Amino acid sequence: MDKQLIRTRFAKSIRSYAEYAQAQTVIASRLCSLLSAVLLEEPRRVLEVGCGTGTFTRRFLEQFRPEEMALNDICPEVEEALADLLTPQAGESTPQISFTAGDAELCSLPGDRDLIVSCSVLQWFEDPGAFIARCRTLVRGGGCIALTTFGPDNLQEVTAVTGTGLSYLPLGWLQGLLDEAGLRTVLAEDEHLTLHFPSPTEVLRHLKHTGVTGVTRTSWTRGRLAEFSAEYSSRYGDGDGSVPLTYHPVYLIARK
Repeated sequence: MDKQLIRTRFAKSIRSYAEYAQAQTVIASRLCSLLSAVLLEEPRRVLEVGCGTGTFTRRFLEQFRPEEMALNDICPEVEEALADLLTPQAGESTPQISFTAGDAELCSLPGDRDLIVSCSVLQWFEDPGAFIARCRTLVRGGGCIALTTFGPDNLQEVTAVTGTGLSYLPLGWLQGLLDEAGLRTVLAEDEHLTLHFPSPTEVLRHLKHTGVTGVTRTSWTRGRLAEFSAEYSSRYGDGDGSVPLTYHPVYLIARK
């Protein structure tokens, strides 16, 4: 996993992410709904790993009022996009929100958490099992760890056409990582979300502007783009010329 490439690609997509991240927005809202149903009490001390520009963070704060929320992301550049969250509003009783940049597999993270959450991030980690085990040491007894990542069908159309993509872990395997870490799984489920685009070129534009092309250093020449578009349309094109793109989100909530 080329962490520097991942960081660079996400940094370039900061300004466009909110506009293009339709699936990630749905996933963030879904995770908030699941947490509302599962949490036994309001979490006071929260850690979010891989906060990005705050897609999940903002939805979470609409439903929950933690006393403290520590945000982390591998890209220091996202801090500017989080400015509205990090600057307390005068006269308002708002959570104490902080941001620390760093690779969550390596950098220092705060402990004694009631909730640790990571939305659409785990697939970028070199050792997801070690990260989950580490989270167990950072969450208090009775606290929860909530994760979303993606299953094997994620972006399956692009993978089929290009022959490249991330190796996504199946739901059962991810549940096994929770068990190995000594956590009790409270919820484990997945779903398929299908987005539709006017053309294969728009699929690539969508991926570029959400930063999820950080796995390879592909050079899109005019000829290669034409080949990609022709094969994508041949395999998946609808009668009106539009094409689908599949997301396969996985939701996991476990308690210590």
